Parts: sequence; structure tokens; C-alpha cells
Amino acid sequence: MTPSVTGVLFFSLFPYNANKMTPKKLQQPFFIALLLMVMVLAFFILRPFIATVAVAGMFAVILHPFHKRFSALLKGHEAIASLLTVIFAAVLILVPLSVLGTRVFMETRDLYLAITSHGGNYFTLFDSVITQPIRSVFPGFNPDISSYLQQALGWVVGNLGVLFSGTLQTLLHLFLGFIALYYFLKDGKRFTQAVIDLSPLSDNYDREILRRLNMAVNSVIKGSLFVALIQGLLSGFGYWIFGLPSPALWGTMAGLGALIPGVGTTIVLIPAVLYLFFSGETISAIGLLIWGSTAVGLIDNLIGPQFVGKGANIHPLFVLFSVLGGIVFFGPLGLFLGPLVLSLLYALVDIYRLLILKSN
Repeated sequence: MTPSVTGVLFFSLFPYNANKMTPKKLQQPFFIALLLMVMVLAFFILRPFIATVAVAGMFAVILHPFHKRFSALLKGHEAIASLLTVIFAAVLILVPLSVLGTRVFMETRDLYLAITSHGGNYFTLFDSVITQPIRSVFPGFNPDISSYLQQALGWVVGNLGVLFSGTLQTLLHLFLGFIALYYFLKDGKRFTQAVIDLSPLSDNYDREILRRLNMAVNSVIKGSLFVALIQGLLSGFGYWIFGLPSPALWGTMAGLGALIPGVGTTIVLIPAVLYLFFSGETISAIGLLIWGSTAVGLIDNLIGPQFVGKGANIHPLFVLFSVLGGIVFFGPLGLFLGPLVLSLLYALVDIYRLLILKSN
């Protein structure tokens, strides 16, 4: 039987009546339901890569000035300029962070093993230096430092071990992140325009939200995290010079402490100086105190305003909570995703305050 004969028989048995088409009032709900179903399915398909794409987008915002310079030098060759920017990011950002992260992981693992096996010496010194003076003022002060420290170090070892174990999944996400960064730099304007076209908000609101999100990301990453990173590196360098054990680990802790308003790196510097002093290294303790109060302390006053002044002025306390909360919620990538969510929140609140409330 030929296809034409089959079609005639089919339509003779099941005649098509244009008058019995689906009513228009049912077309829109059906389409919306179908769209939501496909969006949910797409979300679950893309969910393993959302964090990678988000971090790549954040770095695209930060690296945009470098991409712009490369593009100007190459006279508008966006593809080559984007590739050079990705290589620049890999060499000057990824390599140092990978080396530092690996060092922190190794030192944390060694310290964790030392504490779990023979940690009595550490806690005896800690008790004599910090706990006993506080207990003389507050007799009920008796924290279980051993348990807290073991839990914290175990969490760090477990999470950083996944990143620096060289697994196929880590390499895959890293590779996909660089691909996403390349296309964000190359086609960023097209992506931005697509978001504006799809958004139900006014185009002016969309552009203002994106502009303020750009400012907030630059302010948080450059003005807070970048300055804290420099302070942490200088602190770790000082700890290494003056003979403090695990300098990369404590330098990282000093970098996190730099985000605490009014406290800064002194939250690690003072215990480090006391450790060296009570260990009999008086000269090293004095040298570390001078290093921490000058070389590290001046960074916040010299470099910080250069970046914070160019972006949104977000209080460092919220940056600290976004970093810590992001790490707890997202894992190690939360170091970037937490501040990114904070930047988006700040941009939305700011646009609401300045535009929507003002218009009312």
C-alpha cells in the first residue's frame, strides 16, 4: 500500500475538523506548562555545571579590562583577545592559586595527622598561652579546642582533597570553566542583550541591574578578596621567614581574618607572635610583630581604597559572612560563589532603592 493511499484511509477514518481545534484560552496555559516542564528538565541537566559557569561569568567580569586591552591591541579580533585573556588568567591566577591551595592542603593534612596522633604538645602550649590567661578572668572558660580543631581540619582536608586530588571530575570542570570563560569574554555583549530581551523588566532596569552587579562583583572581589589575598600572602611569607610551622595554612587563616572589620590579620598575628615567644624564639617573635604591623598592615590602607573606591562599597563584614557561608553551602567554590550571590543581592536591593522606590 502506497503512502498516499494510507494517508487517504487515515483521514477518512479520523477526519480533521478545523472547527474543533483547541480553544485559544487553553493554548497559553498549555504552552506555559510545557515551558516549565522543559525548564525544570534543563535545570537538572545543567545543574552539575551551574557553579562552574557562575564562577566563569564572575571571572569574565573581573578580567573584562584585560580583554578590552587585548582587543584594542589586536584591532578588534575578539576571538584571539579572548583566548589571550584566558591564558593570562590561567598563568597569573590559576597557577598561583593551585600552588597555594596544594600547599595549604598538605600543611592542613600534616597538622591534622600530627594532632590526631600526638597533639598533646600543641594543646598544652595553647592552654598555657591563651586558655589559662582567659580562665583567670572567666573561671568557667574551658573550650574543647582539640575536638573543634580536629573537626575544622578534617573538613578542610576532605574538601580540598577533592580539588587537588587530580580527579577526572575536577579536570573536567576546570576545562569547561575555561571554555565558558572564553565564550563569556568573546560573546559577552550578545549574552547580555539576550538577557535584556528575555527579561520582563524594563530595559533600563535590566541595564542598571547588570551595571550595578558589575560594580558589586568588582568591589567584592577586587576591593575585599584581592586585598585579603595579598595580606594573607604577605602574612604567610612572614610566618615562613620567622619560622612559624605551617605558614601557608596560617597565612590563609590570616587572609580570612583580613575580612573581619577592625580585627584583620591580627587575629592570627598575635597568637603566632605569642607562640614564637613562649617557644623561646624571642627575636623571631619581635620580627614577626614588626612585619605584621608594617608590611601587612599598610596594604589595607594603600591598596584597598584603589579598588573599593571604583565599585560598590559593601561592608567587609558581609563579605566575610558570604565567603564563610558560601564555603559551607557550596564547598570550596563557595569562596567565589558566596560573594557572587552577595553581589547580586546588593545590585538588586540597590536598584530597588534607587529606581523603583524613587519612581513611586
